[in-house]
Amino acid sequence: MHTLLMRLVGPMQSWGHRSRFDNRDTALEPTRSGVIGLLCAALGIPRDANLSRFDHLRIGVRVDAPGRVMVDYHTAMEVVRADGSGLEKTVTSHRYYLSDARFLVGLESDDLQFLREIEAALRNPVWPLYLGRKSFCLTAPVWLPEGSIREGVGLKDALAEFPWYRLREWERKPDRLPLVVERPDGQGSIILLDRPMNFAERRFAQRRVESDLVPGDRVPDGGLLPCISPA
Repeated sequence: MHTLLMRLVGPMQSWGHRSRFDNRDTALEPTRSGVIGLLCAALGIPRDANLSRFDHLRIGVRVDAPGRVMVDYHTAMEVVRADGSGLEKTVTSHRYYLSDARFLVGLESDDLQFLREIEAALRNPVWPLYLGRKSFCLTAPVWLPEGSIREGVGLKDALAEFPWYRLREWERKPDRLPLVVERPDGQGSIILLDRPMNFAERRFAQRRVESDLVPGDRVPDGGLLPCISPA
């Protein structure tokens, strides 16, 4: 078993998992559909493509900084009605996002070659990468400079053992870091409807995850995040 680690850091992130219309929510951590969508952008896979090649990936998330839930009020003019009958003069919406959140995402697989293909794509993506919305750019590269793949290391161990980095000198490492992971047996106490079947048709299936905590003293302190100025 091998694990590929991805760092998702940005001033704004949005990981919608329920809403489709005027109120656009965000989950408190990256969703499976959001992570798979990011991989598709890196690999150059179109929205209407078959996504079964990702089915074997087991995904987990470590919350390094939860950020804050914020909301924007949007107004759009002359929007086509859902039934195609004409245009709405004005449409308003509330769009939620996470501010100053940081996550470590792990992808576990027995297929080392596929993980290497993903890592190469993250370093040289076909299409731009973003954090849930096209306007939400990355603060730091998704791939890790020292190498993203941990060969022979399982998902939870890889997430627990990777160093925690701070964005500011005064920031302190939490006593416990939350984990949200898929179990190997497909079970879990939390049900999410975020397993993508087809992005173009907006079809999603259920998956089960479990939450856990990693003691802060088990996670090494990595210091200041690379590429971030100490000022």
